[in-house]
Amino acid sequence: MQIKIEDRAKEFIRELPQKDRRIIGEHIEQLIHHPHARGNIKKLHTKKPRWRMHISWKYTIFFSADSDTVWIEKIMTIEQAHKKYGKI
Repeated sequence: MQIKIEDRAKEFIRELPQKDRRIIGEHIEQLIHHPHARGNIKKLHTKKPRWRMHISWKYTIFFSADSDTVWIEKIMTIEQAHKKYGKI
């Protein structure tokens, strides 16, 4: 399985402190092996099948996946994510 990260998600990661970048990177790597099998991952009720993963009660990743690829679509703070749940 491969990971594809949207440009806007990459930009968000680049702006973070090194420790946060490392933690987010570790969580993204785990998606390669188990994209839907973690306790902090929840399927969203959207037109296109999407999931969200909370990271350290600080960030949220929104992603979609098929048998070959995980697409990281957005990364934002958990506060921003809670405001946008109905819009994603």
